[in-house]
Amino acid sequence: MKRRLLDLRACPACHGALTPTRALPEAGVIVEGELACPHCSARYPITRGVPRLLPKAPAEEAVATAQRFGYEWTRFSEIRPEYEEQMLGWIAPVGREAFVGRRVLDAGCGKGRHLRLAAAFGAKDVIGIDLGHAVDAAAANTADLDTVHVVQGDLTRPPFRPGSMDLIYSIGVLHHLGEPEAGFRALAPLLVPGGRLVAWLYAREGNGWVMALVDPAGRLTSRLPLPLVSALAWVITVPLWIALRLLYAPTRGHSWLRRLLPYQSYLSDLLPFPFREVHSIAFDQLLAPVAHYMPRAHVERCFAEGGLTLQSLRWHHENSWAASGIRGASG
Repeated sequence: MKRRLLDLRACPACHGALTPTRALPEAGVIVEGELACPHCSARYPITRGVPRLLPKAPAEEAVATAQRFGYEWTRFSEIRPEYEEQMLGWIAPVGREAFVGRRVLDAGCGKGRHLRLAAAFGAKDVIGIDLGHAVDAAAANTADLDTVHVVQGDLTRPPFRPGSMDLIYSIGVLHHLGEPEAGFRALAPLLVPGGRLVAWLYAREGNGWVMALVDPAGRLTSRLPLPLVSALAWVITVPLWIALRLLYAPTRGHSWLRRLLPYQSYLSDLLPFPFREVHSIAFDQLLAPVAHYMPRAHVERCFAEGGLTLQSLRWHHENSWAASGIRGASG
């Protein structure tokens, strides 16, 4: 944990300031130690350079989700160059320029693939938060970047000061909360007036077959042992991979042929990735105990409940929402 960002941290229990104790510093970084809250006497460990700012009783459902995704991100921890184009598609029309000189929060950072990109886009500081042990993969994947910081915490009870962030993005996370609105309500106050929140969310529109087939299967597989789920995902990936190579790849550059293929906008985006990444994506679909496929009106309501003025709402790949909103001066 970098000492220079200590003033951003806040106790998730009472929002009090945190003070390092028993800290073992290493070139301006606290590798092992503890953060103490003088207001409520809570104590939070720092291990392997990551502050563990977890609330005393996180929701059981949230913990289960974090544990399962943590298994995924530590198993599939690679960082690939293809992630940049993918991320820019998920946040458009917000682009690289929105990051320049900003303090940025990645709400649900997983293995840290977007933390590296946010830093490369010119962010002043990038803070990643995740509830599970994916933070260890994120910390390892960004250890060489001085502007990146990783925190283990609950994004519905974020351990940061209000008004401390210029930009927050959350890609593929808020729809896995028991109540997505709770995530928006918790994150929006962290923004400075005029700050922006960007979210990529599953859409109900365009996902009829997913809700009919994949989602019910996911309710079963979300309770199965993770190695078994990974094996099932591998079995699913084999025919998908064959279809990508034999059907979707040959139609690139032939728009009239592509229109004949189901889900072509989304699946064509998977063509640059190797088999292992497609396996990870299939695995991802089978993990979560909760996945909300959100109609447009639900997305609009989430931004409104966060006190955010919705500025853009785009139907991405005809199966998801790319949305962004601004926090008003009144908050």
